[in-house]
Amino acid sequence: MRGVLGAALAAGAVARRDEGVLLPPPSFSVELNSTAGFEVLTRSLHRSYLQVAIHFETQASESLCGIASIAAVFNALAVEPTPVDPTYSPYSYWTQATIVNDSCVAAVHDPSYGSTRSQLAAMVSTCYEVDVLNVSAPSSLDVARTLVVEALRDDAETHLVANFDRAGLDEAGGGHFSPIVAYDVLDDLVLMLDVAKYKYPPLWLPLDDLLAAMADDDPISSEPRGFLVLSRRDATRGAAAAQGAALTS
Repeated sequence: MRGVLGAALAAGAVARRDEGVLLPPPSFSVELNSTAGFEVLTRSLHRSYLQVAIHFETQASESLCGIASIAAVFNALAVEPTPVDPTYSPYSYWTQATIVNDSCVAAVHDPSYGSTRSQLAAMVSTCYEVDVLNVSAPSSLDVARTLVVEALRDDAETHLVANFDRAGLDEAGGGHFSPIVAYDVLDDLVLMLDVAKYKYPPLWLPLDDLLAAMADDDPISSEPRGFLVLSRRDATRGAAAAQGAALTS
């Protein structure tokens, strides 16, 4: 990790809270809910954070991390038509239940047993007015940095979901999905809103560590881990195509 924050972490100068009910975060991470974490947020590319964080919810089961991530992003994108979850009737709002119980989703893939990155991308692009750029783990840190900056820049209309192996981040668990909602250029950090909120708080993570956590293939599908870049189809089809070319070049 570069910059002032990296030096402070190395020196043990970043205060950490008492863990309470959550698991200890990786030693190289910085919690958003800290003085240092908020300082990083204010200087970062954080447009996506402002749009996604208000819809960020805990995954309903251990297998629904991908669905929880998608539901938050759908609300941030204001994807239409917005369904009505009976729990919140008569108000329309994307929830994990509205996606899992969608007959189109059931025909494409049953997410109740978990999803691979390709399964999640196929489900979203087939059943909803959402364009998905399905990107395997970038080949280098520079390529990853370009992808993240393009997806999260202030004038973009896209949001980013990461698929990674928790073990690569010194966390408990295996394959996981969560939104990436901000990028700090000074310390080369990304902000992850972990949908397993009962395990870890929102964390700033070094981009190179996140990339390393994508190094091993998904053992179920034998496909690489990586990113999903999502945009609302009716609003950004042309822009998303252009951005896709930039991200994969």
